[in-house]
Amino acid sequence: MEWATVGYIAFISLVGLICVGVPIAWATTLVAFCGMSYLFGIEQAATQFFTTAFNTGSEFLFASIPLFILMGQIVSRAGIGEDLFEALYKFFGRLPGGLAVTSIGACAAFGAVTGVSSAAVGTMARITLPEMRRYNYDMRLSTGTLASAATIAIMIPPSLLMVLYGLWTETSIGKLFLAGVIPGLLTAFVFSAYVLIRCARNPALGPAGPRFSWPDRMRSLLKITPILVIFGVVIGGMYLGVFTPGEAAAIGVAATAAVAVAMRRVTLSDFGGAAVDTAVLSAMIFAVLIAASVLSRFFVATQVTTSIIEWIAALQVNRYVILALIVVLYLFLGCILDAFGMILLTLPFVFPVIIKLGFDPVWFGVILTFLTEIALITPPVGFNVYIMAKLAPDVPMHEIFIGAAPFVLLALGIIVFLTMFPEIVMWLPNQMS
Repeated sequence: MEWATVGYIAFISLVGLICVGVPIAWATTLVAFCGMSYLFGIEQAATQFFTTAFNTGSEFLFASIPLFILMGQIVSRAGIGEDLFEALYKFFGRLPGGLAVTSIGACAAFGAVTGVSSAAVGTMARITLPEMRRYNYDMRLSTGTLASAATIAIMIPPSLLMVLYGLWTETSIGKLFLAGVIPGLLTAFVFSAYVLIRCARNPALGPAGPRFSWPDRMRSLLKITPILVIFGVVIGGMYLGVFTPGEAAAIGVAATAAVAVAMRRVTLSDFGGAAVDTAVLSAMIFAVLIAASVLSRFFVATQVTTSIIEWIAALQVNRYVILALIVVLYLFLGCILDAFGMILLTLPFVFPVIIKLGFDPVWFGVILTFLTEIALITPPVGFNVYIMAKLAPDVPMHEIFIGAAPFVLLALGIIVFLTMFPEIVMWLPNQMS
């Protein structure tokens, strides 16, 4: 059997295993090991897995993954989300749909110190939903807004998905972080404008809240000052080249822990719980990362990646048509895969095509992050929607998906806008020395 045929059979087998419910780490490991064993023998396959696991575990930059996760876990346990919400509510609560607009802004700010959307939706939903019920907010709009707003946390640095993308593609993580700032803020603005317009036209969807005096607003800002300082140190240090992303993650963890202890928000048991949750999530990510790395080498050996690139090059079509097809591919995969699996499994094929077409890898990293955002709120997987359904059991899941649907369309519109004007994404990274 020709090696290319073996590669295509392996890819079809992988998709089949995932579709029948095999965890993505196990499915990828099985296909990669069997494929490498068929081509080179069991000993060589085992050597590839050992070498990849060792290199991944000993690579300094990969240490940033558990560190950024730990940083988010400490923030979640320190009640900082409540401070963010309170401060923003005193500024935006008086607007039509003020609670929903505040939630969008708080999710964006929360992402600046977590980078994980599941933490954002879990934290903000517990804070906001009781208040939305008290003010008789429409639950379809409320739950859809919260599930969608939490996806902004992935875009605002530090972003765990951007770390994975940067490590896998050898793209500057510092530039990826900076590239996500303006699109993340733009997304928050567009989402907020949509909610504001809808609630202004139909106040019953989201009544306006009370007004607060300026002294109250200024006092609320004092609580979030430490978080703003941490964010400024982490991102500013990378921007100025003072430290690497791995060092930034360590500094961020230390600073966040110090602030949480100084504010008397965490105990030793909280740190222990954060460490356990970090270990579990990190183990899952590294298992997929190692298996996907070996799978990528297998596909390179079978010339599958090369044949796909050559086939696309032979199409003689505009590169934006190919980009549109890639977007459609990710929208489909988002219905059956989680964000991490979707990125790690497709990059061996998609990234060489993107480079061949002449797109900037930093710019594409932002677009790919947007696409994974959409995957978090599209059926049937929609991880953020599942979390929201557990936190709001009285709201049917299909209602949450319907409430999130307009935000999916808005996110797609932003992707089109950033494709038309890529300099919006690249302006901050281009200022790096």
